[in-house]
Amino acid sequence: MRQKYFIRYLEFYFSFFILLFAGRIYSQPPSFCSTNRFTDVALFDSSDIRIDSNLVYGITKNYFSNVNDTLMMDVFYPDTISDTMSARPFILLIHGGAFMAGNRREMDYQCMEFARRGFVTATIRYRLGWNCSGTDFLSICLLCGNLYPNIKTATYEAAQDGRAAMRYIDANAAQYKIDPLNYFIGGTSAGSITALHVAYWDQQEADAFCQGCTGQVGLLDTSGNSLPHNYQFKGVIDNCGGITKDSSLLNNGNIPMISFHDEGDCIVPNQYGQVISCTCQSFYWVAGSSSMHNFLSANSICTSMNLVPLSINHCSFPQYELVNRASCFIRSVLCDSCTTSSNNTPFVGKGCSYFANVIEDELSQIKVFPNPTREKFYLNGFKPGKMYTLLLMDLFGKELMQKSVFQKTEFTFNLEGIPAGAYILKISSEGNETGRLVLLNGN
Repeated sequence: MRQKYFIRYLEFYFSFFILLFAGRIYSQPPSFCSTNRFTDVALFDSSDIRIDSNLVYGITKNYFSNVNDTLMMDVFYPDTISDTMSARPFILLIHGGAFMAGNRREMDYQCMEFARRGFVTATIRYRLGWNCSGTDFLSICLLCGNLYPNIKTATYEAAQDGRAAMRYIDANAAQYKIDPLNYFIGGTSAGSITALHVAYWDQQEADAFCQGCTGQVGLLDTSGNSLPHNYQFKGVIDNCGGITKDSSLLNNGNIPMISFHDEGDCIVPNQYGQVISCTCQSFYWVAGSSSMHNFLSANSICTSMNLVPLSINHCSFPQYELVNRASCFIRSVLCDSCTTSSNNTPFVGKGCSYFANVIEDELSQIKVFPNPTREKFYLNGFKPGKMYTLLLMDLFGKELMQKSVFQKTEFTFNLEGIPAGAYILKISSEGNETGRLVLLNGN
C-alpha cells in the first residue's frame, strides 16, 4: 500500500512540474502520457480492482450443437475511488483451446494485471466445439483430420462472438469509464487467432476463408446482438496466434501489433504454415507471429516481435513479462511513440515507467550464483540502506516464494520444497525491477 501511494505522490509532482515548465497548469485530468500508468509497474493493488462477472453480451445458436449459447463476459476495472481518470483504454482478452475447449477464467491473471496498470479489461465466453472427439493435439489429428471444414466454421463463429463482445463494450463504454477511441484486443492461441480476426478481418476475407459460413451462421457483425458496430482498434496483443492466409492485415486500418511466440511452435506456427501441424497437415494455413511482424514492418506499421528462440513449446512466454511488455507497447501507441522492434530474450525486459530504470545499472550488478543450483542460491551486490524484494515465480508468472533484503550486501535464498525446473527470480527495489532465469536441478 505504501508503494502505491508513494507512486501516486511522485506521479502528481512529476505531472505538476512538466506542466509548470510548459508554462501552463491544466485543471483537467492528466493525459495518458503524463501519468505513471499503463506501464510495466502496477499502479493499483488487486483490492482496488472491481470485477463484474457473468455479463450477458449476446445469445446465439451454436452451429454444431444446434443449441442457443448464452455468451458472457467478466469485466475488470480500477474502482472509481482509487482511479479518478474519466476515460480509460480497454483490452478484450480471449482464451485459447483449439476452438473446442477452454474457459474465460484462463485470462483472469492477465485481466487483473492489466487492470492494475490502469486499463479496463474483459474476458469472454464464446461458442466452442466442432464435433471433434479428440482430447489432445495428437488425437485431434488422428480422429478429426476429416473435419477440416468444421474447424473453419468454429473459427468464424469465434470471430462473430468477439465482435459481438466489442459491440457490447462500445455500447456500455460510459458505464465503465472506457475511452471509445482506445480499444485493444488480444488472446492466447485460438484466442489470439480470434482476436486477430476480430481486429483485421472484413467480410470479404472471412467469406474467402470459410465459404458457406455466411449461409450457415450469418454475417460477421449480425450475430449475438443487434448493437451497432462503431468501434475501431488501436492495437493487438498476439500471443502465439496467426491470421488466415486470406487476410491482408490492412483492411481495417494500420493497426499496431505486439506478438509473442515460440520459434518452433507447431500448434500455431511462428512463420507461415498449418495449425495443429505437429503430427498432421489436415487443417488451415495461417501466417504466424513472425510472418505478421515482417509484413507489418514492411508496410511501416508499428510492430514488436518477442520470440522464445529454439523453443518447440506452445505459448510459453512468461505471462508476467508479457503483461509488462504489452503494457509498455500500448503506452507507446497511446503516446504516438511506437517503434518497430524485436526481442529474443523472453525473461527480462526493459521497463517504461517514469521511475523505472533509475537504478537499472545497480540492479544489474546483483549476482545470482550458482546457477544452475540445488536447494539454494546466493545473491550479492545489494546496497545497504535500501529495501529489496525477491520474488520467485514459475514460467507462467505464478508466485512461489517472496523474500525481503534490507541492510545486507549478501543473501541466501533457500529453495526447500521447490521441484526441479526453470524459474524466474524478480528482483525489485523502489519501483524498479530486473529478472533472472534460475535453473534448479534435482537431487
